[in-house]
Amino acid sequence: MHSIFGDILLRQHTFEQISVVVQGPVQNYQGRTHHEEGITQRCLESIRTHLPGAKIILSTWPDQDLAGLDYDQLVISQDPGVNLVDGLPQLPKNYDRQLVSTQAGLAQVTTPYAIKLRSDNYLIGNEFVAIQHKFLKSKSEHRVFEEKIVINSNLFRRTSHGRSVLMSPSDFFYFGRTTDLNKIWQQPLLLDNSVAQHVIQTMQSAPKSSYPLEAEQFYCQIWLNALNPKTKVMQHRFDYTKKDIIAWERFLASNIIIADPETMGLGLRKISKRKLKRANEFSHIDWLKLYKRYCDNTVVIHKGRHQWLLELRRAFKLPLSKFSSSIKRVYK
Repeated sequence: MHSIFGDILLRQHTFEQISVVVQGPVQNYQGRTHHEEGITQRCLESIRTHLPGAKIILSTWPDQDLAGLDYDQLVISQDPGVNLVDGLPQLPKNYDRQLVSTQAGLAQVTTPYAIKLRSDNYLIGNEFVAIQHKFLKSKSEHRVFEEKIVINSNLFRRTSHGRSVLMSPSDFFYFGRTTDLNKIWQQPLLLDNSVAQHVIQTMQSAPKSSYPLEAEQFYCQIWLNALNPKTKVMQHRFDYTKKDIIAWERFLASNIIIADPETMGLGLRKISKRKLKRANEFSHIDWLKLYKRYCDNTVVIHKGRHQWLLELRRAFKLPLSKFSSSIKRVYK
């Protein structure tokens, strides 16, 4: 899985082969009240700083104040509104909004590489370019993308209530081939998507005592099913077998690179930052272990202090979380 364009990017330090789709609102928008003031301007300026030559496509909604924003192309889409389904309050309300703004931006991309970046995050470097080119091995029977896609580890869930979680990637940042990003984000809107309707029907049949799917699991199941109709559709957050866990791990090892924000060059909004990494999130080392197991057993893994501390916290926290969760379910 060799990348000619990746060689050019690394050798010449040029980023003209990359387009950045900055998607989402510029200010607080229709019930979304946590948009950090000035962060979209910071986002756009950071792209100019860390990806000189890259094209910036701002994909947003009508009636946003765009004064002082630096972009190359503006895409305004009609707001599809929120998603509401009776009996499923946990359904991601902004599913269609994220699809529409991302699709509209990607539709304008003419470069071989693209970044899908939420408008409330920003860049602090460009290390993700080298990272995307670094881990090239994969198993052909598990590969669905032309090249691996870099996704940040913040809110990329690994566990919940002390138990494994499948198909719950973060939606902050995606970097890879434009054709590969389109495979993820070019999905029909909720009401027009037969796979999404099947996921909803399956969720509605879940036991009332079960934990509902995470919003990210809802997204991921839909695009994974579009890529592979054999993908399991889960009723609830923990509706899986050991075989399903292995299939998810193999998919991650051959198709995704999970990278930590601070080492890949991604800056986070204030409400996403933590003094200590969440114990329930993936780290890059967690992903690297999967890559070594399923793709390249020659990889040498060096655990730093942060990973050792993370694993130590998990050793104590995750069993307690699982026990506490089981007690709550008994007395609920």
